[in-house]
Amino acid sequence: MIAGLLFTACGNQPQQQTETVIEDFTIEQLAQEPLVYEGQTVRFEGVISHICRHSGDKMRVVQTDNDAFSMQVMLGDKMNEFSVEHEGAVVAVTGILHTAIRNLAELEEQDVHDHGHGEEHEEDHACTSTEDAHDHGHGEEHEEDHACTSTEEAMRRMAEKGISPDIRPYVELLAFEVK
Repeated sequence: MIAGLLFTACGNQPQQQTETVIEDFTIEQLAQEPLVYEGQTVRFEGVISHICRHSGDKMRVVQTDNDAFSMQVMLGDKMNEFSVEHEGAVVAVTGILHTAIRNLAELEEQDVHDHGHGEEHEEDHACTSTEDAHDHGHGEEHEEDHACTSTEEAMRRMAEKGISPDIRPYVELLAFEVK
């Protein structure tokens, strides 16, 4: 009978849900090696230094102990939860790190010059970014006219052409906590 009670008691234990552990980073770590963390869920803390007043869809978060490093955070469907009053507040951000190459146009120009008079061969113009890239200003950079399958592919093609890539990391917000 005791064994039956133990079995029943053990059998009614709630199942432990496995939580995905998300590692904490500094903005400096993410900014210095963004390709290492491309597509990964990351978490960091910092001070909200700017919320876009034009579109309200992005903010800049500065590293607390080193304001030389900051990260753009795309707010997505959480944009209505932020206002300019949040500037100066400490925030914990959880999101997916993405990278965008700001100077893909330079690669495209080089391709055009390599083929002369705007003639482009499809195998040489296979570089188009599949990422939604956003600039630091108030508009958006649409890199849909470029078709690289990855940032690494774009960088490889730029290296072949002698172009130094300008990589910009940004985070797509999943969750946050204003402290």
